[in-house]
Amino acid sequence: MIEYSFALSIPVADQDCIINSGIYQDWLKSVADKFVVKAVRFDSVDYFSKKHVPLFIKLTATATLPDGKPVHGIVLVRGNAVGVLVVLRCGGKPYLLLVDQPRFPIGEAHSLEIPAGILDWSRDYRKVALSELKEEALMDADDGELIDLTGFWHGAGVAGFAGSCGLLDERIRLYAIEREVSEQELRALGDRTQEYMDENEWIKTRVYPYEEAAHKFIDGKNLIALFMYERWLSAQGRTL
Repeated sequence: MIEYSFALSIPVADQDCIINSGIYQDWLKSVADKFVVKAVRFDSVDYFSKKHVPLFIKLTATATLPDGKPVHGIVLVRGNAVGVLVVLRCGGKPYLLLVDQPRFPIGEAHSLEIPAGILDWSRDYRKVALSELKEEALMDADDGELIDLTGFWHGAGVAGFAGSCGLLDERIRLYAIEREVSEQELRALGDRTQEYMDENEWIKTRVYPYEEAAHKFIDGKNLIALFMYERWLSAQGRTL
């Protein structure tokens, strides 16, 4: 039995909602067969702006390995996510379609990233990947276009790569799509603006030559996606 406690800032009325939330229960299930969790203190909770459902949960757990050795118990629970590497080919040359958006935590007003988003309640990675392509890159795509890079590289049983193992529970599943485009289509895909005021998202699309793009971004999921994609190409007997 886990002993639960809550920071004073968390209303009593929210406690059951937090414990029973999808992101917390998924995290708890992921650790239950490898660790012994004795107590969990919920330190803070942030909610989706449109509904009262936990978005981020910061907690401190008292936990051990099965042999009794204690482990570091501070966790920021946010659930899993997806990212899509968009490779455009024009005139025999590869390009990347990226999104440019402000990222306050790392002090970047123009962070270049692949389209990505948090996994929603459906737990359908492919559905969310296509949705994020539409929302962030204004690109319609079919399920058949998605190349499952995570599945290719890790095989079954791995949800995605972990970007910050010492704090975040998040695993990001990566996909790619490839598309042949004309010069006119290539130009049209860049410099488009999406504004989502409810979520404080201010996004512009950018198109860069593949190698140039690879030296412009610092986001880790971009680099992992490139690594997996280039090895997927090699497995197909192809090159950039």
